[in-house]
Amino acid sequence: MNYPSTDLLDRVLISRDRGMPLHLQVRGTLREVIENHCEDGQAFWTEALLMEKLDVSRATVRKALAELTREGLLVRKAALGTSVTKKLVATTLGVFVHQYNSDFQSELLQACAAEASKRGLQIQPYYTHNGEQISQAFERVQLPPHQQRIIILGETEGFTGQLYRALHDRGYHAVIVDAIRSGFRGSYVGTDNTLAIELGVSHLTELGHRRIVLLVNEPAEVESVQIKIETFERLIRARGLSESRVALCGAKLGDSSFDAATAVMDDVWSGAPKPTAIFTVSDPGAWAVLKWCSERRIEVPKDLSVLGFEGVRPSRFTHPTLTSVAHPIAELARRAIELLWEKEEQQELLAPYLLMGESTGPA
Repeated sequence: MNYPSTDLLDRVLISRDRGMPLHLQVRGTLREVIENHCEDGQAFWTEALLMEKLDVSRATVRKALAELTREGLLVRKAALGTSVTKKLVATTLGVFVHQYNSDFQSELLQACAAEASKRGLQIQPYYTHNGEQISQAFERVQLPPHQQRIIILGETEGFTGQLYRALHDRGYHAVIVDAIRSGFRGSYVGTDNTLAIELGVSHLTELGHRRIVLLVNEPAEVESVQIKIETFERLIRARGLSESRVALCGAKLGDSSFDAATAVMDDVWSGAPKPTAIFTVSDPGAWAVLKWCSERRIEVPKDLSVLGFEGVRPSRFTHPTLTSVAHPIAELARRAIELLWEKEEQQELLAPYLLMGESTGPA
């Protein structure tokens, strides 16, 4: 019978010191062999050969083979042995979404659905909640790895990384969108937050603004927000903008970023020196600033320029319309789905762009 070459197993190291169960290591190794080196209907190695080559027990091998069979990658018949099956392909795009009110997340989910439709994929959202365990979230996934691929968006950074690894260890191809800690080595696509702040500060300084407040209306402990703060502070030092500053709103995870911005605007406006421009770290903060100004008859942009960050649809309907540093939402969705079919894990940062409205003007 035409078995895969046993040379493929000679370079495999199954480690008892990695902290990962042996059957998961064996399963991952065999899945990679099946996906990259086997043909549909090809005979697969026997339990005895795998025990010898990988130096593991029969129970470990049987558990790995049973799970690959459940995933639909192997067919096991008592009289005929084990063979590979590769006829089934992923037809569903699973999307993990944290259930909270976010226009950016909603538009990103819509963009994923539109991109999936173009590719003939059905979309299956999996909604998660604050305080949920990884095991609880994973229970929602019903289809095996060969039938669906998964995008993770809108989650907290720590939960996102854990969920990605849990999916990866079980054989799912997954990509994270826009929420991960530095040093992460899985598949990820997001907006370049450093470039976003540079773009926003350049826009305001070109209009003559020297007294700019970065209004941090999102949780400051989130790494993407920290990057925005650090970049802003570096830029105002480099450009000699000594009268510019950061204003922390004290927002916590799960708080309304609109309310967080509203709560500090009296202090921001009364502080010395009075700002000529406010740059918020998300669009809802900019909406709050516009409302606050309207209630006090402060004219935007004559008395104060307001710049947001996200570029979501509601910002087109504010008065005045909001100028914002915008996420490339359609491109984020497109690249996330493309990365699901790449063999190697990749990380990409995409460039934001300036979405011009009427809320910024000369100092």
